[in-house]
Amino acid sequence: MDIQEYISSGIIELYVLGMLSEQEAAEVRAYARQYREVQQAIEMYEQTLEQYASLHAVQPPAVLKEKIWQKLQSSSSRVSAGSGRRLLQHPIMPYLMAACVILLIGSVILNVMFYAQYQHVREETEKLQAQQAHLQQQVSQYALALQILQTPDYTPVLLKGVAQHPDFMATVYWNKNNGEVYLLPNLMPPPPTGKQYQLWAIIDGKPVSAGIYPTAPSDIPVQKMAVIKQPVQAFAITLEKEGGSPTPTLSAMYVMGKVNG
Repeated sequence: MDIQEYISSGIIELYVLGMLSEQEAAEVRAYARQYREVQQAIEMYEQTLEQYASLHAVQPPAVLKEKIWQKLQSSSSRVSAGSGRRLLQHPIMPYLMAACVILLIGSVILNVMFYAQYQHVREETEKLQAQQAHLQQQVSQYALALQILQTPDYTPVLLKGVAQHPDFMATVYWNKNNGEVYLLPNLMPPPPTGKQYQLWAIIDGKPVSAGIYPTAPSDIPVQKMAVIKQPVQAFAITLEKEGGSPTPTLSAMYVMGKVNG
C-alpha cells in the first residue's frame, strides 16, 4: 500500500470533517494505528482547521449582557423612586395633582429612555444576527467546496515542502476534464507583508501561472485558481511580490508535487 498516495487522495480531510461512512472512518482509524504517517496527516489537518477557525472566529460583544442588565436596573430604581414620591404626596389634594403632573412627565421621560434602550438592544441584536448569517454563509461555502472537491473528477495532488521548507505542505485539486484548479494550503505560514503565494503548473517542463492565493482572510480556505486545461506534470508554489510575477522565483519555492497519471 502506498501511504503517501492514500494520504493525498483526500480521504484524510473527509475523515476529519466527519463526511465518511462509519466503515470508511473505521478503515482510516485502523490505518492511523498501523501507519504513523496517516496519524500525523490527521493531526496536521485537524490543526489546520483549528487555526482557520481561530482566525475567523466571531464572538458577540462580552459587555453586551452587562450593559443591558445595568440599564434595566437603573430604570427599575427610577420607577420605584417615582412610585415612592406619589405615595408620600397622596393625602393632600393639591400636591396630589402636582404629583400626577410630575408622574405624567416622568412617564414620558421613562418611555423615551426605554425606547432608547430598545433601539440600542435592537441594534446589537441586528449585529449579532448579521454575524450569525455571515458564519452560516461561511459554512455553506465551505461545504459546497468540499462537495466539489470530493467528486471523482478532481485529482488531488500533494505538494510537499522542498529541502529549505520540509514542514510545509499544500494540496491542489485539479479537474482534468474542465481544467478547474483548487488550492488548499494545508501547512503554509502567512506570507510576509507585500508578498503573496503564487501557484504554478509545470506544462511541458515550463511553469505556467495558475494564480495567486489571496492574502486577505477568505470565507473558505480552499480557493479556486486559474483554469489549466493542458496536461500538467507537476504543481509548485513560490513566494512572490504582491500581485504575482510573470516568472517564478525558484529560490523562493516552498512546495512542489507531481501529478500522478
